[in-house]
Amino acid sequence: MSEASFSNDKQMALLALVLVGIAPTISILTGFGLKAGVIAIFVFILMKVWIFGLPTYWHLKIDGQPISWSKPENGGFLVATGLGLGMVVAIVAAYLLLGELMMDADMLHALLEPVGLTVAWKFGLAILYWVFINSVLEEYVFRWFITSKAEILLGGKWKPVFLSAAIFTLHHAIALSFFISPLGTLIGSCGVFIGGSIFSWVYVTYRSVWVAWITHALADVAIFGIAWYLIIV
Repeated sequence: MSEASFSNDKQMALLALVLVGIAPTISILTGFGLKAGVIAIFVFILMKVWIFGLPTYWHLKIDGQPISWSKPENGGFLVATGLGLGMVVAIVAAYLLLGELMMDADMLHALLEPVGLTVAWKFGLAILYWVFINSVLEEYVFRWFITSKAEILLGGKWKPVFLSAAIFTLHHAIALSFFISPLGTLIGSCGVFIGGSIFSWVYVTYRSVWVAWITHALADVAIFGIAWYLIIV
């Protein structure tokens, strides 16, 4: 590969990172920062379509690669499960130690009640969606697409892992800042960054979003389990 071609690959990888990575932040700022009502709903839907559609378009049309279902051909399920269970223990322990700095019951209730998620069956369906659908989509975007582009941009293993984790953390940190204290936001953001780093490490090690999803899903179960306890029990 010529130097010019390599430089162009890096430029395209950077462009891909910016175009995909900034979308969740735009949605968060429009909805929580500007409180733009109907416009915020429109932007939210548009950004969802963008963040999930652009990586596929990029992969097929710009990179010229075939469709892949990310088959777990390299194993890693036991490692992913072990890491996920470790995260469950860490999340529960952090909540028991830090309490409302991590998750405030009144804040959660105020956030979820307008959309009906303080009702047990509705919240249960939402949990199923976040664990079995949204977390898969996040692995598709943040682990497969963003981590892969970070590898092109930075090379190596750990730099792409940490960059993808930082991008994953950005919109979570901004969202947290609207609902909890600065200290709570800092603690929560550190947790998200560590989690994102673990998910990305699993992906670059085993090259399947499904393996990384196991770790992610188990972490989500712990988080939503605490939320269920605060809101429903």
